[in-house]
Amino acid sequence: MKQLYTVFSFEFMNYAGRKSFRFLTIGLIIIIALVLSLPRIGEAVSDAKEEAPQDRELTRILFIDGAEGAGGDLEYYNESLKYAGFTFVSEPINQSEAEKKVDAGEYDNAVIVTGPLEYIRIARNISMNDRFSYQLENAMLHRYKQLSFGAYGISDGEVDSILNASVTGTVRIIGKDQMENFFYTYILIFVLYFAIILYGQLVASSVATEKSSRAMELLITSTDPRSLMFGKVLGTSLAGFLQLALILGSAYLFYNLNASYYTDVAIIQSIFAIPLSMLLYNLLFFVFGFLLYAFLYASLASLVSRMEELSTVIMPVTFLCIIAFMIVMFSMSAGSVDNLLMVACSFIPFTSPMAMFTRIAMGDVASWQIALSVTILIGSTIGVGLLAASIYRLGVLLYGTPPKPNQIIRMLKANRAQRVMR
Repeated sequence: MKQLYTVFSFEFMNYAGRKSFRFLTIGLIIIIALVLSLPRIGEAVSDAKEEAPQDRELTRILFIDGAEGAGGDLEYYNESLKYAGFTFVSEPINQSEAEKKVDAGEYDNAVIVTGPLEYIRIARNISMNDRFSYQLENAMLHRYKQLSFGAYGISDGEVDSILNASVTGTVRIIGKDQMENFFYTYILIFVLYFAIILYGQLVASSVATEKSSRAMELLITSTDPRSLMFGKVLGTSLAGFLQLALILGSAYLFYNLNASYYTDVAIIQSIFAIPLSMLLYNLLFFVFGFLLYAFLYASLASLVSRMEELSTVIMPVTFLCIIAFMIVMFSMSAGSVDNLLMVACSFIPFTSPMAMFTRIAMGDVASWQIALSVTILIGSTIGVGLLAASIYRLGVLLYGTPPKPNQIIRMLKANRAQRVMR
């Protein structure tokens, strides 16, 4: 146990103490803080520069009534579109003269109303974010309805109450709202995938580096190979978990500091509105799912003699993680997280950390299925850890071409037989 703790402490500090670790962590925290604080920063800047509403310059629009009163109502349009920053100015000129005034910059746009629901817009340039045509058409349509209803003796106030009527409904969800849970589920699954790929390969690189430099030969003379492997995996994993906790924790902190600015942003609210039960489930599947892959990465990395061989040896494990991620992503996008493939993947330890958590968050899962999936995952992680330790013990002194799976099995059987005979 003392050897395990020594290796664990060394590996943890070796990674957590790096400048790259600190710079990356602090840099991401600063970026998250800035991104989540943008509405507050924008408000402060706008407050400093904002003029009084009555002094704010409105966009000038040349208004020409070409329908002889059928669709032109200057006062109405000025009142309706003043909120959007437009003011209409009428001049008794023709289209050609209007084009010259717009081209000269006297007006930003010109509108020629040719009928109750028809108009010609003259613009020198139109930006990608231009909404004037949309706002003008809405105002014209509303005015047309007012005039049409007015022909039947209905007042403008009554028309507005009819046209602006809204439906109020209450939805009672007995099960899960997939859309509400989609965003935080997607983020957490992506974080697990990212952690396995990044930190798992970091574990593999650490093992392969020690072996290629033959430093491992010195280590195993004073340290039990099993303690060496478990200490290395657990130490690096804890450093990775700490980094993720600091980054995600800072995101949660800065969201709560600026929560009042996101009351109308459903996606942002959904990401951070994670129920405690879902957070605990995610933590459970995250820890054991990551350790399962990390043990595999460490054991396979011990079989290589050169760093150049590492990517080839660990590729099958990486593909397992990618396949699990793709299955879950496609199922989430299709809105079918309880399909037959996802149910099967919920009980396979290499896919269950992503598949079962997604089903718990967005699907309908029986309690016994959750218990069975967790039991299989924990048991498999322990079993893979012990198997990985045995492979690691054989691999540390094995040089040359990495052995094939059947060769590894024969070596493990031979080693076990020798230990029984002793």
